[in-house]
Amino acid sequence: MAYFDQVTPPQNVINAQNTINVFVQLLQKIEKRAMDVVNEKYPYMIDLVGNNPIIIDPYANYSPDDTKIWMEIFTTIHENRELYSRLFFIRGGGTKLIRNRQWGFILQPIISPDGWESIEQYNHEKQCLNDYKDDVVQLLKIISNMNFN
Repeated sequence: MAYFDQVTPPQNVINAQNTINVFVQLLQKIEKRAMDVVNEKYPYMIDLVGNNPIIIDPYANYSPDDTKIWMEIFTTIHENRELYSRLFFIRGGGTKLIRNRQWGFILQPIISPDGWESIEQYNHEKQCLNDYKDDVVQLLKIISNMNFN
């Protein structure tokens, strides 16, 4: 038996690997949802866009009422790849927009088999927006002034 076969990695390494695995599984689920929407509703787009980005709502099939709003958000920020990918991830995990007087809109997690597994999971994952808090607040206020009827 080789030396490294006998060594047990420290618990923090095991925990980090488990966290990465959960994140990767969640990201794969979101990407699959997004591609399912493209394949189902817009199959011709894959040939038309080439290397240009396809902007879609990864959670449209589960929360269609706010899809137009999310599409406006994604279209507005698509060139800021970091913010775009983080909001895409949060939406795709199962998040809807709720009107709010103070903030314009707020993010509300959907805890279900088609959304976040738990409020704890959502709270953990939404931390990816911490560095963009001011941008998100400003964006949600601007978007709330638009007409989506």
